[in-house]
Amino acid sequence: MKKTVLALILLGVITGCGTPSSDAPSATNFNSVTEQPTANVVAPETKQFQLKYTTSLTAEPLTKVTPVELSKQLKSQAVDDSKVLTYKKNDDVEKIYAVLHSKDGTYDIGQIGYEGASDYSTSTVDVLGQSYVKVTGSVGANAPISKYLSLSTSPQVLCIEAHTVEVDVDQDGIKEIVATAGTAAETSIYKIENDSLVSVNLNEVMNAAVVMYDQEYNTFKAEVTKGEISQWKIEANLLVPLL
Repeated sequence: MKKTVLALILLGVITGCGTPSSDAPSATNFNSVTEQPTANVVAPETKQFQLKYTTSLTAEPLTKVTPVELSKQLKSQAVDDSKVLTYKKNDDVEKIYAVLHSKDGTYDIGQIGYEGASDYSTSTVDVLGQSYVKVTGSVGANAPISKYLSLSTSPQVLCIEAHTVEVDVDQDGIKEIVATAGTAAETSIYKIENDSLVSVNLNEVMNAAVVMYDQEYNTFKAEVTKGEISQWKIEANLLVPLL
């Protein structure tokens, strides 16, 4: 009987030793930390840029010409008390030209389009503190042109080879001209300062490869750091970053 009890006790000990138990975390596993790759977080731009405007463009007087023959006319659009007529020349039928016809005479606007590119338009805009007739078009592939006609006693034209919009970018109550051109967008601002027309090239100011105007938010997007686009606004004649 004693032998039987002893055998049962030994069997229980052996069985207990063979039962798998939950492994406690080893010191190595407990202390180890899985390293995650660090995110490439780009710090926002903190610098500011002073805008220094210079005289770089002047309005030129429109040249008076003889009225355009009716047979050459393509389209006529009334603007205030004048008309803008588009036409083709007999010896240059692939280009589209325009003239301003007013009570004082007919004035040459120059080329505003070409065969296959009829995206020219005429409108009246308030900019630079006065009213202008704006004529837009293109004179070649990726060669937009905007012409601002001042309907004074001696009409003048301000010619800018770019896409343009009229907006108050510096919040001074007067609309400026924002002009953008080029595959890698280059943007300039034109304004009146001390009764003179002045401009500033934002790419040069910021040393940026690309500068674009965002009309919805009245801000500028610029590639100041290669491969990164940052947003900027004008405050007190400074370009400041949107953080």
